[in-house]
Parts: sequence; structure tokens; C-alpha cells
Amino acid sequence: MSAPESPTSPGLPAPRAPQLRPHNNDPYATQPAFERARRLFAEGNAAFGGGRLEEAASLFQESLQALPRRPSTVANLAVTLHRLGRPQDAVKLLDETLQSHPDDAALWSLRGTALEALDRLSEALASHERALATDAQRIADRFHAGRLMLRLGRSEHALAALQAVCAASPDVAEAHYRRGQALMTLQRADEALTAWDRALALDPTLVDAWADRGAWMQERGRMTEAVRCFEQARAQGGDAALLDYQIAGLSSAAGHAGGAMPASAPRSYVQGLFDRYADDFDEHLVEHLGYRAPQELAAGLARLARTHFRHALDLGCGTGLCAAPLGAFVTRLDGVDLSAGMLARAQALGRYDRLEHADVVEHLAATPWRHDLVVAADLFIYVGRLEAVFAGVRRVLEPAGVFCFSVEHLDDALGDCALLPSLRYAHSAAYLRRLAREHGFVVAALEERALRRDERAPVRGLYAWLVAA
Repeated sequence: MSAPESPTSPGLPAPRAPQLRPHNNDPYATQPAFERARRLFAEGNAAFGGGRLEEAASLFQESLQALPRRPSTVANLAVTLHRLGRPQDAVKLLDETLQSHPDDAALWSLRGTALEALDRLSEALASHERALATDAQRIADRFHAGRLMLRLGRSEHALAALQAVCAASPDVAEAHYRRGQALMTLQRADEALTAWDRALALDPTLVDAWADRGAWMQERGRMTEAVRCFEQARAQGGDAALLDYQIAGLSSAAGHAGGAMPASAPRSYVQGLFDRYADDFDEHLVEHLGYRAPQELAAGLARLARTHFRHALDLGCGTGLCAAPLGAFVTRLDGVDLSAGMLARAQALGRYDRLEHADVVEHLAATPWRHDLVVAADLFIYVGRLEAVFAGVRRVLEPAGVFCFSVEHLDDALGDCALLPSLRYAHSAAYLRRLAREHGFVVAALEERALRRDERAPVRGLYAWLVAA
């Protein structure tokens, strides 16, 4: 009996597990013990094939009690534990067995897969490389090594490994896709597109290849082709919320309708975007894009002759760019943000009294705290419809408290708000005034000026200061 297939990639061969055979020099391999182990091994395979993973794990463990440390049984049990969401147990089992079978390439390969599930990427790579050192023809391990090198930022080495996989197995679509990723990180964009096109010719169901191809087209202003790629990704089962958001944002630029505008950016998109850019966010935004929304909002408070607030709340606080401009105005400052990476940077400033990792609308609906100042600098470019935000702010804002924020400016004639090709929302002054009226605010000031630069051109913005009636 062969082992269940180990986790691998479509089109690449899974490591072959040996059949269970007695070894003449194995002191445990008495005939009754071997027969019991073989029966339990076969029953375990049947349970695994039937999706009864807990039963399969138990049967493989019993088989190992009869014949300890058998690589074929260990391999099956390791795969089963992985499928049960227990990669740590799989690693422990494999480590114990590899002490007595250090040259078993299949076990090293499975160890690499389990370690990757634990996000122990360097160790996972070392395990796949150990499998390759034993057998250099193991294409699946070379593929996984290339993927891991890419994740670890070793793009040149990743490209070499993936090119070797493509040469050995030219019809494996995912290998071409990953090779395209490596080329893209090396700024060889045209070659990346060729690799993705090859991948999709081999397998049109590759969601990530369609999505990356769409992003490639978007960056080059080829919006019609970008929309088509995102539509293909969605049709193949991609993240519907994210892809609908991207399609809606690009459709107007592509010259056709893209369906209903999403009410806000998908949470996963915003969280992932800002987690990725947390380390470089301040430098990029302030130094390269001339961003001054926090300073503008603070200056507006001074013009209102409101120079002191007891308890302020910074919505979408990010890395804490509002903390310094507001410092002269507030006794206590809290912040809330969806990105853990951004919050870590804000925490390091030491200027916030409390930081919450949460969606701002959910926070506003649930928090027991009340504030006399609520600030939102460039948050609403990812929110879209603002009714729930205004309702939540009014809930937490004390009478005569101030709500100040910035938005990208949409002309009144174009409606309340719109999702732009930049995948940011813009809002009209008429919409903001109506929301203020409906939620019990007085508009103290609503001013138009630039938010930042984009492609060296100023981005039109609106700054609002509202007072709770």
C-alpha cells in the first residue's frame, strides 16, 4: 500500500512512499507484528481515503506501535496530522524518525511542508534542500524551495530554482506562475507577463495568475484588460469581495459599467495593504507625497478657537501621524486601526493612551468611552458610504464635541461618493453637508485644498470640522 498523497502543487509529483515490507535485520519485524502493522496500515489508508482523518491517525499510530519508526507509516501519519491542522505534531514525529533515517528524502520533504504551515520558512527551505541533497531529481521539492526563496526575499535564487522546474516539467502551470512572480520582484515585468500568460495557457483556472496579470495591466493604465483579468479571477473562484471592489474601481476608467459600487473597501484588502507598508508608510507619505492632512486638521481646530480637548479619538490612526499635531490640543489620545502593523508603529511613539485593533465602525458602535474630539485623517478614502461612521461618531461624541476629517473631493454633480480607478473613494461636499444635518452636526468649516501629491499632481481634498449640536 502506498501512502496518502503529501501536500504538493498541481501537476507536480508527490513524494513516493515505500510499501510496507519486513526487513530481515529489523528485530521488531516478527511475522505477527508485521502482519498486524500491515493490516493497520491498510486500514489507515482506507480511512484517510474516506476522509476519516482522526480514525486514520489512530490506525497509523497503532501500526507504529507494532513496527516503530517505519518511514512509510510515519509519512502517512505526518500527512494526516497536517491535514488535521496539527503541523507541529507532524514536525515532532518527523524529527524523531529522521534521527534514525537521516537520508529519507520523502520525510525531509514532508517536514518542509509542515514547517511552512507553521510559518517557519527558513527551516522549511532547509528541509526541502536536504531532500534535494539526497535526490536532486525531486522536482516537487525544487518547486517548493523556489516558492520559499521567493517568500524569503531571495528572488534571484528563487528564479533559478523555478526555471529549473519549468525546464524539467514545462507543462506545470503553477511553476510558470511562480517564475513570473520572481521575475516581477526583479523588475523584469515584461518577462513576468510572458510567464503568467504561459501559466494561464496551461491552466486557465489559476486565480492568482489572473489577479497578478490584472494588477500588471492596471499599473500600465490598460484598464479594459485589467478588468477582464479580474473578472476571470472572480469566475475561477477568487475572493469575490476584493475582485468586485477592483472591478468597480477600474470599470469607469475602462469605459463600461462594473456593477454596484461596494459600500467600503474589503477589510482584508485594507488590513493587508497597510500591514505590508507599515515600515515605510511615514517616509513615503510625508516625504514623497507631501501629505499634511493631520497638520491641516489641527490648524483648523485652532481657527475654531478650540485649543483644548479632554479625550480625543483618532480613527484609522495608522502609524500615529496625527499624534504630534494633536499633542498641543488634547489631554488624552486614543487610537483605533485595522492594521496590526500600523498599530505597532503607533505604539512605539508613546503618544497614545490607548490603542485598539479593530474596524472603526465596529469600535464606534461598541466602545463605552466618550470623546470631545474625533479625528479621521484620510481614513474615508477606504470607507465609501459614511452613514454608519457618522452615526457611530455621533454616538461617542459629547455635546459640542468636534468631528474633523479629510476626504478626496468629488464634484457634487457626480453624486455622493465614487470609487476611483486608484481604488480610493471620493466624496462630495453636498453629501458631507447632508450627513452632518441628518446626524446632528453643525458644519463649522468645510474647505477645499490638496491632500497630497499623486504622480506629481495635487490630489483634490475636502477638510471638514463639524460640531455636535
